[in-house]
Amino acid sequence: MKRKLAVLLSVLLCAFGLTACSSSSASDTASEDMAVYKTEAVALIDTLVNEQKTLDELKAEANDEDEAAAFEAGFSAWEDAKEELGAVSEIKEDSADVSYENQNKLYVVSVDGTFDKRDAVVTVTFDKKGNLSSVAFNGVYTLGEKMSKAALNTIMGLAVVFVMLIFISLIIYCFKFIHEAEERAAAKKKASEPAPAPAPAPVVEETVEEEDDLELVAVIAAAIAASEGTDPNGLVVRSIKRVGKTNNWKRA
Repeated sequence: MKRKLAVLLSVLLCAFGLTACSSSSASDTASEDMAVYKTEAVALIDTLVNEQKTLDELKAEANDEDEAAAFEAGFSAWEDAKEELGAVSEIKEDSADVSYENQNKLYVVSVDGTFDKRDAVVTVTFDKKGNLSSVAFNGVYTLGEKMSKAALNTIMGLAVVFVMLIFISLIIYCFKFIHEAEERAAAKKKASEPAPAPAPAPVVEETVEEEDDLELVAVIAAAIAASEGTDPNGLVVRSIKRVGKTNNWKRA
């Protein structure tokens, strides 16, 4: 029984020793990789800021097209940051710090640099194969500069908002003139249209007057025939003239 326990303890100790050795070996390998990334990042930054190589030479050293594109992006990043940072004074190799982004499978190396106009933190990233992924130059700003920049951004945002509000108000105000112009155009169009022809006046037949004239002719013919002692059928009335109404009593 004691022998079995001793053998079991020996096996456990050996397994623990092997695990510890493998962990120590993995840790040593990771440390070596980190040191390599630091060295490559510092060398690349020094090459860029001191312009030791041209872009074509850097792209010729790339392992694949992605790394060549990363060299081109890094070269462009330095060209853009050169005016703000100025000439390089020192790349602090001792400040290099490496971190691993498990989500993106990238090794990120941050190196502090001193430049004539402004200090900066240069960030270099490598993929899991060790190829260059990107290079960025980030200027270091004081608290006052950050506050002033934030205030300027706030003022610019408010100014844009007010300008847009004024522009919208002007558009709404112009609707009034547009409506008036439409009304004037409609009135002008209506005035230019020809007036409709007047409706013809209704024709009224004077049948009543004609009947009255016939009766009047018959009465006159009868009166004349009675006074002359002749037949009324032999009399012919040529015309009848109406006389305006007069007051015979006034004449008297």
